Amino acid sequence: MLKALPHGNRREGLITDMPASISVAIRSSIIREGLRRILSDSLFDVSESVSSLEELQLAEHSGGEQHLLVVERDLLRPPLSADLEALASEHPGVRVVVLTSAFTFDEMIAAYSAGVYAYFPDDVPYMSLVAVLQMVSNGQKVASHEAVNYLVSLPSASLRTVDSASASLFNFRERELRVLEFLALGQPNKAISRELGINESSVKAAVKAILRKLGVENRTQAAVMARELISQRRPPTGKTQHDSARASSQASVAAD
Repeated sequence: MLKALPHGNRREGLITDMPASISVAIRSSIIREGLRRILSDSLFDVSESVSSLEELQLAEHSGGEQHLLVVERDLLRPPLSADLEALASEHPGVRVVVLTSAFTFDEMIAAYSAGVYAYFPDDVPYMSLVAVLQMVSNGQKVASHEAVNYLVSLPSASLRTVDSASASLFNFRERELRVLEFLALGQPNKAISRELGINESSVKAAVKAILRKLGVENRTQAAVMARELISQRRPPTGKTQHDSARASSQASVAAD
């Protein structure tokens, strides 16, 4: 594991630019103090360590200097993206790292969409966290192994289209088809909105119509059916494409 290096230091040809400063916002004073000491020992300049977002003095770091903010997930009000987008808007030079006790893929997507540089479980080994912060300080966005494991478990890592026969079968409109393709990848409404260039309320309306037309109760079942419709070109003998996809979605949800 690489140790943190002072700004401009070189070791074996590696140049590591360290952040000018870093803020820590964590509710527990014990955890906050422990993290402050770890970061200080790793040559980060911890400029402030606070228990709430309201105590942060980020305005002092809006002059273009490099600055990181490590924030506890529970300090961010639901929906998570609201506070994150506000931080990005008010302090565009600050690179945010979120530590969470309950990792979820959808929330991770929402966090990165809102401009976060890293979204990690709060039980990450401290040397790994130091390495993550070093990468973030150099302008990189970093994903955890939980995110990678989720992605490799998906049937397909790239967007594929629903065939015309399936579209005709369920009477999907063009926008609903596009939304359905992103649902198959597990994308949340905010990410779909951004990808398609439409407002989030339009995405919600399309999702509602998709659930009704597929005859399912939630977006998880819809995602499973979408993957079936994308992957299969012929219905199994004795079954329609609709029946096969619905049975697969119900079995998958039951297994969960």
